[in-house]
Amino acid sequence: MKRNFEVTRILPFKHNLVFEQLVDFERYEQYLPFCNASRLLNTDNKNFSQIGELEFEVAGASYKIKSLNIIEDDRIQITQIKGPFEEMLAFWVVEPVDVESCKISFKFNAKVPYFLGIFLNDTTVEKFVNIFLDSFVNDLAARN
Repeated sequence: MKRNFEVTRILPFKHNLVFEQLVDFERYEQYLPFCNASRLLNTDNKNFSQIGELEFEVAGASYKIKSLNIIEDDRIQITQIKGPFEEMLAFWVVEPVDVESCKISFKFNAKVPYFLGIFLNDTTVEKFVNIFLDSFVNDLAARN
């Protein structure tokens, strides 16, 4: 079962501040819903990439997602190495709108097992991403 999703928001923060926060993989546990741990396992500064692992607990079940994160200009490409999806490719894109605001987009493309596909309908994914973005904005505001 394939799932594709995109959400875009205008944030009242400078483009570089938002992008730096997204690149800080180890802070994800501070604002990513159901995330108990976020670890950076490897960084390759030459190739602008990281390998990270997120641990989640949802409805009493634990999940880990290990991903390759490639950082390019205003974009982070996230490819699942190991996790609950059969395939997963996602992107964070941050673009300046003006001096004090930016547009942030999250694009998610995955091939999921049937059971997970039922759980990950568009409404559920949209709610999850919006909770993440609200928490992300609150954390960013508290730190700046």
